[in-house]
Amino acid sequence: MNKKLFTLIAVLCLLEGVLSDPCAICTFSASGDDSAGQCTACDSGTCTTSESTIGNDQSVCTVTTKSCPIGTYSANGYDTNGNGAGCTSCNPGTSTPSTQTQGTSQTACSLNACAQGTYSASGFDTDGNGAGCTSCNPGTSTPSTQTQGTGQTACSLNACAQGTYSASGFDTDGHGAGCTSCNPGTSTPSTQTQGTSQTVCSLNACAQGTYSASGFDTDGNGAGCTSCNPGTSTPSTQTQGASQQSCILILKACPAGSYSASSFDSDGNGTGCTLCAINTYSAAGATTCTSCTNNRTSPAGSTDVTACVCPSGSAGPQDGTSVCISSTTSGQKLTVFVSLILALLSLF
Repeated sequence: MNKKLFTLIAVLCLLEGVLSDPCAICTFSASGDDSAGQCTACDSGTCTTSESTIGNDQSVCTVTTKSCPIGTYSANGYDTNGNGAGCTSCNPGTSTPSTQTQGTSQTACSLNACAQGTYSASGFDTDGNGAGCTSCNPGTSTPSTQTQGTGQTACSLNACAQGTYSASGFDTDGHGAGCTSCNPGTSTPSTQTQGTSQTVCSLNACAQGTYSASGFDTDGNGAGCTSCNPGTSTPSTQTQGASQQSCILILKACPAGSYSASSFDSDGNGTGCTLCAINTYSAAGATTCTSCTNNRTSPAGSTDVTACVCPSGSAGPQDGTSVCISSTTSGQKLTVFVSLILALLSLF
C-alpha cells in the first residue's frame, strides 16, 4: 500500500514538472517555475540574472536595469542586462511610442518616420498614420525623412527657383545649392520643380517682339507671350513685362524691295527685313513680294513693277505688266529659212 502511494506521488511530481514553465527572466518563484502559481516579477528597474530563478523575495533581483529607450523594446520593457543588449531595436523608419515599450516583435514599433517636408520632436508620427508630424511652410522642406524639430527652423531647405530643378524640388542647403539651372532660353513652369533632366524645362523664351511676366511662354509653344503693337518691339527674346511698355523699340517699315511678316524691320537694326527674290518686287512696308507676270524678269531687291522687263529676244511696253512680243522680224525669218534650204541642198 505504501509502495503504491509513493509511486503515485512520484508520478504526480513528474507531471507537475512537465506541465510547469520556468520563470522568465526578471521573475522568480520558490521553485523557479510556475508550478505553484504565477512567478513574481522583479521590482521596476531590477532583474534576475537568468530565467528559472529560485527565490522568495526581491533579493534575487540583483541586476539593475534601465528602461528600453524609445525606438527599442523587450518583453518587459527593460534592458535585461543593464548594458543595452536586452532591448531590440526597431527597423529603420519605425519607432516605439515611448520608452519601456513591451513587446516580442517589430509590431511593438508602431510609429512611422515623418515624411520629408514634415517634422516632429522625435522625428516620428504619433499614431503610425502621419498624425503628429507638422508640415513645413510652403516653399520649404526638411532635409530628409524622420526630421526632429519643434519649429519651422527644422525646414531648412528652400524650393528651387523657377528656371531650376532638383529631384525633390528643393535645394540641398537652403541657399540654392543642389538646384540645376535650365539651359538658356528654357525654364521650368514654376518654383519647386521636381526632375532629374532638362526635360522638366518645358517652357521656351518669348520671341523678340513678345513679352510675358516671366519672359517665357506657358506651354513651350508660344502661348502666354503677348505681342507688341505694330511698329514696336522688345529689345530681345525672353523679355519680362506686364504691358506694352516693354516694347521699347520703335520699328521702321521695311524699305522697298524687301519684306517681313509684320512689314517692319523686326529687330530695329535693319536685319529684320528679307530682300525680295529675283522676278519679284515690293513697295516699302510690304509683308510679301509680288511676282512679275507674263514671263517678265527682275533682279533681286526690285522696288517697283516697272523693274519687271521682257526677257531677251522679246519686247514690250515698259509698264512691267504687258505681254512681251518676240523681237525676230519677217526679213530675219526669211533669211533664216533660205539659209536652211541652202544647207540642205549642199548635202546632195
